[in-house]
Amino acid sequence: MHDATSGPAQAPTGPAVPQQRGIRDAARADVLIRHARLANSGRPVFCTPSRAELAGTVPLKQSRGTTGKVIYGTREDAEAAARELEQLGANKLRAYLCSRSRSGHFHLTTDTTPRSSLPLHLRIPQQRPAAA
Repeated sequence: MHDATSGPAQAPTGPAVPQQRGIRDAARADVLIRHARLANSGRPVFCTPSRAELAGTVPLKQSRGTTGKVIYGTREDAEAAARELEQLGANKLRAYLCSRSRSGHFHLTTDTTPRSSLPLHLRIPQQRPAAA
C-alpha cells in the first residue's frame, strides 16, 4: 500500500517567482497610494532625468537615472504623506520642490533643521502680522 504522505516531498512544478522589490510595509504602501502621483499601473511615479538632461543639452541637475524619490503632485500631498509616515515611525520629514521639475512636483527628505524637534504646530511657518 502506498501512502501519499510517506513519499519524498514533491517540488513545485510551476516557475519560481523571485522576491519582488518594493515597499515591504503595507501601511507605508497605503500612504504612498493615497498621496503620491501614480502611474497607470497604480504604482508610485519616481523622479527621472528629463530628455534634455539625458541628451546632454542641459547639465544634469542630479545624477543620471532615477533618484528613487517618489513624486508628490502638491506640497500638501507631500506634507500629508510626511505626517502619516512619521506616525508610522519614520524620521521627521519635510517636503521640497524638485529642481528637475517643470510642473512643480515635490519630494520628501529627512528634516535635520533645529525646528524639526519641535511639535508640528510650531514647525509650520506662520505669516507675519501686517505692518501698522
